[in-house]
Amino acid sequence: MLTKILIKNFTLIDSLEIDYHSGFTTVTGDTGSGKSILLNALSLIIGKRGSQNLLKDSFKKCVLEAEFDLKNFNIKKIFDKNGLDYYEGTILRREILPNGKSRSFINDSPVNLELLKSIGEKLIDIHTQNQSLFNTNNNFFFSLIDSLAEQQNIVKNFNEVLQDFNEDKSQLEKLKRLNTSLINDNDYFLYLYNELEDSNLKEGEQEEIENKFKLLKNAENIKSNFSEIHNILFTGDSIENKLYSVNNYLENLSKYTSEYSDVKNRLQSILIELGDIQSELDNPNLELFDDLSQVGELEARLDLIYNLQKKHSLSTVKELLEKKDKLKDQLNKSGDIEIDIKELEKSIKKKELFLNELSKKISISRKKILPKLKLDLESLLSNLGMKNCSFKFNISQAIKFNQFGSDEIEVLFSANKGVEHDSLFKVASGGELSRILLSIKYILSMNLNLPTMIFDEIDTGVSGEISNSMANMMLDMSKNMQIIAITHLPQVAAKGNQQFNVYKKNKLNTTITYVKLLNYEERIDQIARMLAGDKISDSALFHAKQLLN
Repeated sequence: MLTKILIKNFTLIDSLEIDYHSGFTTVTGDTGSGKSILLNALSLIIGKRGSQNLLKDSFKKCVLEAEFDLKNFNIKKIFDKNGLDYYEGTILRREILPNGKSRSFINDSPVNLELLKSIGEKLIDIHTQNQSLFNTNNNFFFSLIDSLAEQQNIVKNFNEVLQDFNEDKSQLEKLKRLNTSLINDNDYFLYLYNELEDSNLKEGEQEEIENKFKLLKNAENIKSNFSEIHNILFTGDSIENKLYSVNNYLENLSKYTSEYSDVKNRLQSILIELGDIQSELDNPNLELFDDLSQVGELEARLDLIYNLQKKHSLSTVKELLEKKDKLKDQLNKSGDIEIDIKELEKSIKKKELFLNELSKKISISRKKILPKLKLDLESLLSNLGMKNCSFKFNISQAIKFNQFGSDEIEVLFSANKGVEHDSLFKVASGGELSRILLSIKYILSMNLNLPTMIFDEIDTGVSGEISNSMANMMLDMSKNMQIIAITHLPQVAAKGNQQFNVYKKNKLNTTITYVKLLNYEERIDQIARMLAGDKISDSALFHAKQLLN
């Protein structure tokens, strides 16, 4: 339940701290005093979006904080799921900065607004007159009926499977589109693959062919160079003959001196080396020059390789071979996708059968509970002055699954005998909708594990004995949950276990809203004012005491 709220620099509030107790709390105050400010602050704390213009002082940040006692509510797993620290005294905080940005915290851990909202909605149920019924429409009644039928977990399970079902269907559509695209491209991919496959490329062959082709293209020039080298070294007035002549002269000198024997030995080494050179040059690897017809074949092979490289914007045979492997994978992928499509279709069919079966069970349970819901609502509303009202709940098969199953619900209402039933939201007046909403919430309070429920002037449009009955209903609801009611009716205000009064004061050319917890004497005075206005009579005071007692 809500135990404390702290508000700083928010609209007309400088700083305010309110302690709440269990049971039934009423909030009163003159029109325009700022009762709605408290509600707006709580709405922001549980995830409603805010803006910079909510700051009282635009140069300071706004801080909104609410503390909850959660020891009697089993919601720890929600905190664990989202990696949040859990405390029985949990604090939700919202800060709005002067630049308009906001920050959210749960037990001092920063969270995004969506998470704050998802947890906040499990802690407080806020209702302004008619708003919840209109905004949630049939979803509201589905939640009500499923709560009474005690099948919220079944519907939750259905919804989880439905989400998977819809995700599978979405994935199936993507796979089918991809498969169609692949099929359309496969002919081209197959052509490219076959072209590379038929080319029988081998890694390293390009360099080998280019070298061989270069030799063949220059065969005559190469042969000519070999011939010239041979002539210079070994024929006529060759280097070889000159070296032999020098060697002979050194032989003659050796007869007279040994000084040049080392030179003679070095020259002998040169002659031996020259002999090896002659041997190699006399037997060059010129076999390939014997068949110059290879030139055309090699040129054609190189043209094939170059054309393939240009087509695929690649520069090596290795890259072409890698491209061929990728094309093969691409062609195989189409077959893999078709297998995935078949598996996904089986999964979708299985889930669809499960959803159909589960939705039928959900629908049967709803139809069983509707007579009791009709009876309870009409009985409660009879006590609220709508003695001849009548409901009709029509459940029909929806065209497709929705988050609540495969049902559609039509809620028809008649306020008087002899008046034809029509859509509840079309024919019920504001005062009637207020009483209907309260009756529904009364029924839910007996089944709903919710810490706090807040009503914002739900008693608008009613008075007298009916308002007293509404107050008694809220008081009865407060046995199961904390009820906070913003009200303008003394009959409702007097039923509260505690009562706050909201008022405004002018201070230093500005207006400030204050909230005060009233003691018994102050409550008598405030309820008397609600009965008689500013001029409080003795009879108003007496009546106020009667209401409080």
